[in-house]
Amino acid sequence: MKRLLVVAVALVAPVVLAGCGVDSGVRTSAPTAPVQTSATAMPAFLRVTGTPSGSVMAIAWRNGVTTITSRLGGTKVTIAGKAGRYTRNGRLVAVAKTYRDGVRLKTARGHTLWRAKISRSLVQIRQGETTVRYEFRHSADDRILVRQGTILIGTVRPIEQGAEVVDARGTKLGLSSSRPGDDMAVLLCHEMPPDLRAVLTAAMLRRR
Repeated sequence: MKRLLVVAVALVAPVVLAGCGVDSGVRTSAPTAPVQTSATAMPAFLRVTGTPSGSVMAIAWRNGVTTITSRLGGTKVTIAGKAGRYTRNGRLVAVAKTYRDGVRLKTARGHTLWRAKISRSLVQIRQGETTVRYEFRHSADDRILVRQGTILIGTVRPIEQGAEVVDARGTKLGLSSSRPGDDMAVLLCHEMPPDLRAVLTAAMLRRR
């Protein structure tokens, strides 16, 4: 019987972000080959709940099929994914491709919409291939600091029973029964369209 990886997140306050975007062009080398994911990989589950509106986002993966239920844009939508292709009402949202250095969300023609470039201590969330919008920096005490340019947006930090997301003022925004993860940090990236943010969260969760 397959085991189930559970990551439960509870939003305890609305997320309000302010700050300027950063258009820092960075030259990048050609993408490495995508990493193939086994069809027998461990299933993943993520639920984000808000008070009092109930579920904000839920992601489930089983037997190669991903189902995302999201209210990140205010209304409930369902996004289905298989073999990296995510669709909503039959229309393509994005193709998620996993590489050794991160994740790319692409159009059907292969154009990169958003990219998570991942290294040991730093994650860059880029619009397109080169424009850095957010950075996640891992600290020695297992915190993940989320910045937009020089502006601190929030933090994912460990607590006794998992992890919590807080904004720059220290207001608690979310709780997780799992250790701090980059998928939780994606929730703070509000420049991303809601559907793409949900898909990137799912793709980052699969990398845990």
